[in-house]
Amino acid sequence: MRGGYLKLGAALFGLALLAIVLRFLLAAAFPASMVAYMTLETGLPIIIVHDLTQDLQRSLPANILTEPAFSPDGSRLALTKLLQYGSEIVVYDLLRDRETSLTTAIAIAESPAWSPDGAHIAFSSNQTGDTSIYLVQPDGSGLRRITSSGAGDREPDWSPDGRSLVFTSNRGGGWDLYTLELETGAVQQLTTHRAPDNSPVWSPDGTRIAFASRRDGASGIYLLQLDTLQVEPLVVDTRYDSLPQWTPDGRAVTFARSVDGSSRIMRVDVHTGALTRLNLGGMDADALAWCC
Repeated sequence: MRGGYLKLGAALFGLALLAIVLRFLLAAAFPASMVAYMTLETGLPIIIVHDLTQDLQRSLPANILTEPAFSPDGSRLALTKLLQYGSEIVVYDLLRDRETSLTTAIAIAESPAWSPDGAHIAFSSNQTGDTSIYLVQPDGSGLRRITSSGAGDREPDWSPDGRSLVFTSNRGGGWDLYTLELETGAVQQLTTHRAPDNSPVWSPDGTRIAFASRRDGASGIYLLQLDTLQVEPLVVDTRYDSLPQWTPDGRAVTFARSVDGSSRIMRVDVHTGALTRLNLGGMDADALAWCC
């Protein structure tokens, strides 16, 4: 009889485990509120994928990965993989548990950003000497360099229509924001402040760009209105705030705040300014990416 109970318990445990796996796979295939972020709680960068709706978490293999960016369908992540000499861009298939390297040059490749149609990944790399923006297809083919200013071009992000990129560059002397129209190659400078502006991200409706800066003497998250190029502060704090990301509905911006040697993800409502902490289980979290 005891053996029967043990077998029944093992079967129930197996079914429960299968249910959890299926729930996570369904969440990855049909994401509602999926995020991915990096944590250093183990001492090494680990990527956590978290379904906020079901409160399911999954850790990617400990391959020293950071800077996650979801594919438009939520099934894959583009990431920066840290190497002994430099870094590379990889794609991790969440459904097949498979990692594919997209870059092979001994260089620093970072800041991957997936195009809205899923056809390309933009990233920055110094593989030709100066740091430039590149495009590559998700299978690693079609690599091409799309900026060559002779300065540093970094941190690309796509416009919602996929026609333009915003990026940071010191081609004008200081670190400012620029856009690149992909069809024509036209470049427009958006900011000219003496303080470095960085980590630009396009709003889902295409009208604004959120970015990080120290232009008010403390770290802050700012909004740039594209039709007027006017900049207004969203959050300014004596603590270090960085890496803004729009929520998929465009109502808020999340960002990383450094507090007492660890990092937490904060959320600020763009209309009311209400500031809250995103509940990620109390874990040290950085480099958050939203899905879809």
